[in-house]
Amino acid sequence: MTHLSGQCLCGAVTFTFDGDITRTANCHCSDCRAATGAAYATLIFVPEDGVSITGTLHEYHHKADSGSDMTKLFCPTCGSQMFTRNSKRAGTLGIRAGVTNERDEVKPQVNVYKSSAIPSTPLDPELPAFDKMPG
Repeated sequence: MTHLSGQCLCGAVTFTFDGDITRTANCHCSDCRAATGAAYATLIFVPEDGVSITGTLHEYHHKADSGSDMTKLFCPTCGSQMFTRNSKRAGTLGIRAGVTNERDEVKPQVNVYKSSAIPSTPLDPELPAFDKMPG
């Protein structure tokens, strides 16, 4: 069992999680790059019912190239991206790795959307990499 906690930049939104991490992935898709303003997003996927959130979140909804309905959850005060939901993965919440306090628990297992990666972004050669989102 893993414990995670974290907060947005201004501290108005906090969370805790106790449970098993389903998967941790680096996503290089253009949506994740635009949403985070970074070369890629690292997401920790967990069962949503293990996450306790305090504070108010705003949501942004969009359609992914896979056809999934995506929801980005962020702090309305400081704009920190906190979480993501994917309609094809009901009951799963993606926690943005950058908002976690337990940095040692951030252990990516895969790179997805390698085909969209910024060419200068180094990829760990020991991690599986997929041009799109696998199955």
